[in-house]
Order: sequence, then structure tokens, then C-alpha cells
Amino acid sequence: MKGLTVYFCLPLLLTSIQASAQASPLRAVIDTNNSQIVENISANQTPSLSVTPGSLLPLTANFSPITQVRAADYRDWSSQIGQQVTVENKHRELSYTGKLLALEPQSDTFSLLADKKTVTLPINDFYLIPSYAHTTDKSTKTQYPSVVSYQSNDLSWSPKRTLIFTDGVVSLINSAELHNVATHAIQLKNSVLHYSPATPMRAKVEQTALRMSDSSSADYTDNEVTFPLKSAHLKANSDTLVKLIRLQSPIDKNEHTATVYTAFNRTADIPLSFENTLTFTLSADAFPGHYQTFWQRDGLLIPSNNTHLDIARAKQPIQVVTNKSLDITGHLSLVSSTSQKLPSQQTWKVTLQNHSNQAKSYAISHTMRGVISHVEGPNVSQKTASSVQIKGKIPALKTQSFQYQVELKE
Repeated sequence: MKGLTVYFCLPLLLTSIQASAQASPLRAVIDTNNSQIVENISANQTPSLSVTPGSLLPLTANFSPITQVRAADYRDWSSQIGQQVTVENKHRELSYTGKLLALEPQSDTFSLLADKKTVTLPINDFYLIPSYAHTTDKSTKTQYPSVVSYQSNDLSWSPKRTLIFTDGVVSLINSAELHNVATHAIQLKNSVLHYSPATPMRAKVEQTALRMSDSSSADYTDNEVTFPLKSAHLKANSDTLVKLIRLQSPIDKNEHTATVYTAFNRTADIPLSFENTLTFTLSADAFPGHYQTFWQRDGLLIPSNNTHLDIARAKQPIQVVTNKSLDITGHLSLVSSTSQKLPSQQTWKVTLQNHSNQAKSYAISHTMRGVISHVEGPNVSQKTASSVQIKGKIPALKTQSFQYQVELKE
């Protein structure tokens, strides 16, 4: 699928902190779960970040065999039988150092020769600490090609999405929280933030990195979004929040909306529950997904409903329900009906009251049982085959009532 270019740029993440001396800058496609790293490795050096098993990919044309020694999983005590170990009690200050003799799976115990005595202890009550001399083999050091790519869980990111409403304007803010769980700082250069709302990290992000290498704007491809990240310095074991996008759009429409469904046997007044609904148009592309929303008053942010934007493209109309409305209350009443079965001609009455000191616009969606063949009344129009929409504006501190007729058929 051909990518669509989006015309906004990620500001440079300038760093005032000196990069870690032990590692050169990395290039990475940073996903929300992990990252695909591309790294130049000097002779006798190892990858800067932990390598997800099975993900190492040499990028040189020819390379020698790479032997990666698996890290010992010391939950498997059998690998240390016959070795000098230390065991520490999980619940109290008690430890033994000696030779691990045997394991007894049936009784969940182990035997240890310590101080010339053999002791048998419950395996679930102790931590195993292997002797350093038996866990590190200094004679075998993995030799890596000069350029490799690999996946690592040390580096990831989370999108932060916010909508702020104030004085007839909505501000859309997209930020990125970069997560470094490594024990050392990471210096990034010419990297990419990758976001896929539906699918996890895949191998094709390397193709994305190549496609983005000469770009300075974001790109949408197959419902995925990539953002260029020129440079960043991430402290060890830290989360770093950076700004990606800030857009402002005028609020095109502020309506109080209600939805109601009626059947033939409903004769009592039906209360109308209104919600405050805002409509605006994006001036540029942004993130899809869940947004926190706030009302800004006197420099303070009042939390409102969270909302989800399925599409967040330039010139895309966006409708957001911010909160329940207490400014307008009302009810719907069935005045008359020619039949309890279809076809039928019904007369409905809407009664609304505006409790605020400002005029308010409203939109009521009324869905009925049956197919509408005719609609008549003020402020009323047919919306779908089985529903009508009542739209209007009610003055401040006023009560308003009107009727409309619908003809229903099977």
C-alpha cells in the first residue's frame, strides 16, 4: 500500500546531557512493546542493549558464525549440581555455602555439602546464588559483525494523547514517553517512533526504518504511523516525555445531544438525557486512539470524559462527547397514535428547559419501531429509515415545547 505523507515534523530532541561514554549512538525503530535496533559494533564489543533471543540479524554481506552463549537460568538448580554455590533463606537471615550434591524432586529438597556436613533443605525456601567462577567464562567472548540489527525490550515508548477545550478552541497534544529500562544511558540518533494500533512489532519495521531514513515528516502506511526522532538522550532506567504534535482548531459546533428509542406500548413521558458534544476539524494529522480530555478554566484543567478517535487525519471532522449536560433537561411524550400496530400515524411532543443563562443548541435523535414514510413538524427531519432528528436552539432560562407527526409503515 502506498504511504501517505503527513506534513508535520517532530521537533529535535536536543540534549544538554553528555552521552554515555561506553556506547555510541544507536539507531532504532522504537515500538510500544520493544525496539528494532541497528548498531555498529566495534571489535571485541557486544550489543549495547539486551538482545531478544532469536532476533539477531547481521547486516554485513559475509560474517563468521556467531555463537551466543545462553544465560544460565538458575531457577533450574540441576545446572549447578557438583558446583560450589551459596543458598539464602527467603524468609530469615540464614545462608549456607558449599557443594550442591543432589536434588530430590519428589520431596522438593536439595542436598548440600557445607562445612564437611551434608544438609537437606526445602528448595522452595531458598535462593540459589551460583559461584561467579562457574557462571562466567572469560575465555569465550562472542565476536559480532560490524553492523547488526536485533530486537530489545530495553527500549520502548507510550503515546500520550490529550484534548483541551477552552474559549471556543480545542488544543490537541500528542506526546511520547520513551522508556529506557537498561542499566545505562542510551543515546539515539536518526531513529523512528513506530505506532501500530492493532498489531504488535513485526519484522517489516526494518523496511520502515529504511523508508524513513531520508524523511523529515511522519508517514501513514497500512494503519501504522511512524515519526522521525532525530536525536535523544535517555538516562538509565528512566521515562522521558517529549512533545510530538500540538494542534489548535476552532470548535465548529457545540451541541447538547440526546438519543431516544420508542415502541408502541410506551405511553409515559420519556426523559431525555443530554450530553455535551463538540465538533471540530483537524488542521493536520495526529494520533488515532484514546484521548484524555480537559476543560481549561482560569489556567486550571478540569478532567472530562475520555474519548476515542478512530481516524485523526487532516481536515477530518471530529465529534467528541465531553460530559453529561445539566444545562438542558426535557422529556418526550406520545400525544396520539392511530394504531398500536403498523401502519400508524403518531404525534409526539418534545418539552425542553434551558437552565443556563446562555442560549443552547440541541440535537435529539428519535428512533422508532417501523419504517418512516412521512415526517411533519418544526425543527424535525428524517435521519434514517427509522429515525428522525430534532434540531434547534433554546433561549437562556426558557422552556420550549412543540409537536411533530410521523407516519410509520412495516
